[in-house]
Amino acid sequence: MTVDSIAVAVVNHNTCGYLRHCLASVLEEEPAEAIVVDTASTDGSAEMVRREFPGVSLYAVSNRGYGAGANVALTAAQAEYVLVLNADTRLQRGALAALVGYLAEHPEVAALGPCVASEAGVVEHTARRFPTPLELLLQESGLHMVVDARRRRQRSPQRVDWVLGAALALRRDAALSVGGFDESYFMYGEEIDLCLRLRRSRWETHYARIATVFHVGGASTSQRRPEMAAQYVRSTMLLYRRHRRGWEAGLARIVLGLALVARLIRDSVGLLIEHRQPQRQELAERVEAARRALGVVLHYRTP
Repeated sequence: MTVDSIAVAVVNHNTCGYLRHCLASVLEEEPAEAIVVDTASTDGSAEMVRREFPGVSLYAVSNRGYGAGANVALTAAQAEYVLVLNADTRLQRGALAALVGYLAEHPEVAALGPCVASEAGVVEHTARRFPTPLELLLQESGLHMVVDARRRRQRSPQRVDWVLGAALALRRDAALSVGGFDESYFMYGEEIDLCLRLRRSRWETHYARIATVFHVGGASTSQRRPEMAAQYVRSTMLLYRRHRRGWEAGLARIVLGLALVARLIRDSVGLLIEHRQPQRQELAERVEAARRALGVVLHYRTP
């Protein structure tokens, strides 16, 4: 299957080393276009792309969030399909051809999630259900791991609600027809929102383990844990306000608040009794992250 109908777009923020490996794997696949949207990195990412990958189209933009960066690539691309990637990913050989083949054979599909796995080969659960208070409770309590283990055993292609945006193949015209990614979400939730709007426009989202993308996870967000924890809560609340009923949004807020209080108590106690410096630093970051996120829950106002 030819790959001249798919572009690969990588959204990057301060992950220069990962971006280098990602682009090397992308160019081995010979896509129609390779695009990097660098969101005001300060680690030399843009300079590295210019120097080492002159054939890659580079867009150096201000940091208005992941969705805004992905929209730059969707607008700039000319190919029929666009694979949007996090910078801390790496394509397995043959991934692009498999994705193109699947999308060509399924014209009803606008968004397609491949198999996403750690470098050790552990498959991530990336095909998920649209948000409900119950789904949020499972996620925040850790009980989702039991449910995810059962879902992860499903190997055949399937129609799903949404797939993780770390590796998301899009039918470009379909994505643009619903407005692309909603740039109200700075980080987290933008792919859920897009899949919801695609569903309402009668497009389908599929998950198919026909191609593998290796993913480190958190390479950029882990550099700013408290800020990203607050962004997660802000995006989650926005998603519920936009797409669920009022009582569901209220219940989601309660679930988030209780989960964060429990996390804050657990990690504060751990900080009191832990004496090893690396573990204390980790706990201190988690405490600050929980505080920042809880502040968003308590003072959230709908944009």
